Amino acid sequence: METYPWWNEKQEKLAEEARKFADESLPRGEEIAWTKEFPADLLKAVAEKGWFGALIPEAYGGVDAGVTGCCIVAEELSRICSALVGAYSVTMFGGVEQLLKFGDEEQRKRWLPQVVKGMLGAICITEPSIGSDAAGIETTAKLEGNEYVLNGKKRFITNAGVADIYCVYAKTSDRREDRAKYRHLSAFIVEKGMPGFTVERINELGGWIGLPNGFLSFDDARVPVENRLGAEGDGWKVLVDGLNFERNLFAAGMLGPMREAIKYAVGHAQRRLQFNRPTIDFEVNQFKIADMFARLQTARLLTYHSARLMDMKTEAVMEATSAKLYASEAYERLVIDAQQVMGGDGWTRFYPLETFVRDAKVNQLGAGTSEVMRMVLFRQGLRAMRDELKMPHRHMHPKLGIPISTMKPAVVAEVNEKTLLEMLAEDYLVNPGLYMSKGDMKEKLAGVSDEKLDELLTSLEAKGFIKLYKDRRGNIALAKATYKGLKEAKPPEYYQWFPEWMNKDHLF
Repeated sequence: METYPWWNEKQEKLAEEARKFADESLPRGEEIAWTKEFPADLLKAVAEKGWFGALIPEAYGGVDAGVTGCCIVAEELSRICSALVGAYSVTMFGGVEQLLKFGDEEQRKRWLPQVVKGMLGAICITEPSIGSDAAGIETTAKLEGNEYVLNGKKRFITNAGVADIYCVYAKTSDRREDRAKYRHLSAFIVEKGMPGFTVERINELGGWIGLPNGFLSFDDARVPVENRLGAEGDGWKVLVDGLNFERNLFAAGMLGPMREAIKYAVGHAQRRLQFNRPTIDFEVNQFKIADMFARLQTARLLTYHSARLMDMKTEAVMEATSAKLYASEAYERLVIDAQQVMGGDGWTRFYPLETFVRDAKVNQLGAGTSEVMRMVLFRQGLRAMRDELKMPHRHMHPKLGIPISTMKPAVVAEVNEKTLLEMLAEDYLVNPGLYMSKGDMKEKLAGVSDEKLDELLTSLEAKGFIKLYKDRRGNIALAKATYKGLKEAKPPEYYQWFPEWMNKDHLF
């Protein structure tokens, strides 16, 4: 495993130990790809090494290696088999992270030392009717005395049956005002064996061989009040707060198979002869392998950069989301290219590539779909880069007669319908296909109020000189001069411009 300069001594040691464990356990992982058995023996070994405590402080028996430490373990375990890394990672973001941030001291002392010893966890969000729209959770939790009574179903729950604690999100309020403020959900630690809590069925998946994933049923399941995380109504906060960690750890769990796939593709191509040459000598394979290196390096850097930011107590929304999105799509392309380099051998089950390809699609679904990742990046990107994304001001160059950018737009001292229309006429010259935003106008109009600007724009629209666009709330957002308005604002010559090379005899 390649280390990074910012890793501390504990993390570097963990990386070396985890790499050695993965090297030794690869044969067992390949057995599981055939037998489909749950890797209980490997998980026991991981627990004995203390790696379930990677995120857990020493006060509770952990090693406190941070988010980076968790990612290091996940990357190496993912080389062995997806069932192993899946069971480990889901425990980290399906109980541990929530307890650390929202559990009280009694709850931490009760469960975290058990996790260090290998107790598994699960996260329960998805329902038969609810997936990406987590705020629409329908499972209910009603307080009766000192217990909550849970009713509903969860599905696509990884570690179903094998986990001992389940971080369950349920609706505790139907009040419209609570829903509007995202105060309608609560989070609970539900323990295996609680009356009314059962595994309904286990899914037969296209990948994640050996990792139980299924439906859970809550039929008047009674959960003590002391198992609630945070206050009633804190569920949404608990849920979204852990998403960045979940995405980051999920990305780390793709790095191992990417490394293994490259290893097999290169090794195979060095030993496979076609047309009296090793197939690695063919440029088409060299380019594929080059792309594999680039994808792996980029995915790892994104993942560990995000982990470092979280260890520094930064939210890292953009970074974690980017890591998850990029890694999931890079993984799919990389393992398919590796298969292509290996030819028919890569498609047989006698090489691990076939198993890696089986897992490729779920990476774009689990821990938030790629579509959701793009929604998050779009919204967060606009917010985070608001100042940098500001549309440059444009004005006409006095000598060249062409539109150029400027950081200091000319200010219109006298604000009236005439000067406003003239400003929109100039905007037609510099941005002919665009509307002008109200914000752009206010920067050029000295001290004009929203009310005054709206009054002028409405009057110009009534005269047919401009057309307006209003947002969903009915507020004026954009304006553009009409043909009639352009004629009213300036003479035809104002809008004309021709390059020097244009033959003037061709103009009319």
